Amino acid sequence: MKFDVPQFIEVEDKIIGPLTLKQFLYIGAGAGSLFLLWFFLKLGLFIAVAIPVGLLCGALAFYKVNGRPFISFLGSLIKYLRKPRLYLWRKK
Repeated sequence: MKFDVPQFIEVEDKIIGPLTLKQFLYIGAGAGSLFLLWFFLKLGLFIAVAIPVGLLCGALAFYKVNGRPFISFLGSLIKYLRKPRLYLWRKK
């Protein structure tokens, strides 16, 4: 019996144009939130909020830290910041 062995399992499928499904959802969520904020905020405040939101959504979709997605980096960062970092050594 011959079995086909899957290859390139680390590469996600491009579903919507050159974007994967995750990338499309991150960009869509950012665009949707900015679209809603456009109606509720004045122009100056909207620009001040839109730049960080756009950068965050762009980073979530495309940026990788040491070959890992940015969302896993953010999760590790939050976990690191929430844990106590005081280590005491006690000789027994």
